[in-house]
Amino acid sequence: MRRILKSLLLVVLLGATVRDLAAQDWAKAMFDHTSHDFGMVARGANAEHRFPLENIYLEDAHIKSISSSCTCTAVEVTNPSLKTYEKVEIIATLNTRQFTGRKDATIRVVFDKPFPAEVQLHCYSYIRTDVVLEPGEVTFGQVPEGTEVERQITLSHAGAPSWQITAVKNDDPNLDVSVARLAQSSAQSNYLLKFKLKSTAPPGYIRGQVIFVTNDAKEEAQQLPVAIVGEVVPAVAIRPSPLGLGPVRIGTSMTRNVVIQGQKPFQIKEIAGPDARFSFGAACQGTTATLHLVPVTFAAGTQTGKITGQILIRTDIGGGRILRLEVTGEVVDPAAASPAPAVSPSPAVSPSPAVSPAPAVSPAPAVSPAPAVSPAPASPATPESGEGWKDANAPS
Repeated sequence: MRRILKSLLLVVLLGATVRDLAAQDWAKAMFDHTSHDFGMVARGANAEHRFPLENIYLEDAHIKSISSSCTCTAVEVTNPSLKTYEKVEIIATLNTRQFTGRKDATIRVVFDKPFPAEVQLHCYSYIRTDVVLEPGEVTFGQVPEGTEVERQITLSHAGAPSWQITAVKNDDPNLDVSVARLAQSSAQSNYLLKFKLKSTAPPGYIRGQVIFVTNDAKEEAQQLPVAIVGEVVPAVAIRPSPLGLGPVRIGTSMTRNVVIQGQKPFQIKEIAGPDARFSFGAACQGTTATLHLVPVTFAAGTQTGKITGQILIRTDIGGGRILRLEVTGEVVDPAAASPAPAVSPSPAVSPSPAVSPAPAVSPAPAVSPAPAVSPAPASPATPESGEGWKDANAPS
């Protein structure tokens, strides 16, 4: 009898574990990937990795907490709250100044909305003691668009004088990299690494790396990554960017204000949206100013689906520069946008499709969230779509 009871108890526990794991699959589905190998990293180097995730469900998601199993890896989230189709990042930063050797970490990401769940991320690394970077990364800071800037760091290697840098892997056409060997001794080699950001670098954040290839005796230690960070500040900035409209009910409209600010006074000549559902305030056009406030109105029709595309803004900068603003959102049916009706807790239930449940009932805590509805078919080309526009600054 005891054996039978133990067997039944084991079956119940295993069944509960399987149901719990299945119920949390909805959270893992939001992540692009869940592991990263830093490889062999020089001591003092700034090593950072970002785990992107996107809320692909109709319900809002919220990250309750994040933690790391190892103090060698610090973690943070860019924004703990995610509305439909919003994206955030979990940032893992390796402490290469206080730790050396093999360092692995498990990052726990705990969700409390729409339902409780946990996702584990994994980082692997080996921090070297024979190679030191000073400073630990190339930091350009904020660079005005069209400006050339140069930074340099030193690399020191403790070991045989025959050790040397043999090649450079650089995929950024707007970055020039050079290597100069400095004084060396029988026990140490020193290099000066120079990084020049060209004036042709486009506006936006700079997050990349340059790989320095060496003749190290260990094959796994022959590549040294150096992080490159900074931001090219555009001559004209648009906020917010991208423009998030969120869920919009069919048959309704909404207006969002967009701020366009330049370093010098300029004019807005023309604005076009992705399709005919977009309209814009005309008062801002033709006025010369450093700051323009543009009301963007979106009128949802009768068809549901994702809202995507670009708003094109033609200015008088440089003979007709065109600014591009990405638009995101979704047109939803009022019933489909409501949460699933309350049911008995069932952690093993898979995410339910976007059907038409009761509109005012609270979500059930044990089921997975409903996935966002499929995108609507593309609208036919219209004069308002900006089709045929050509940027005066773009190559022919």
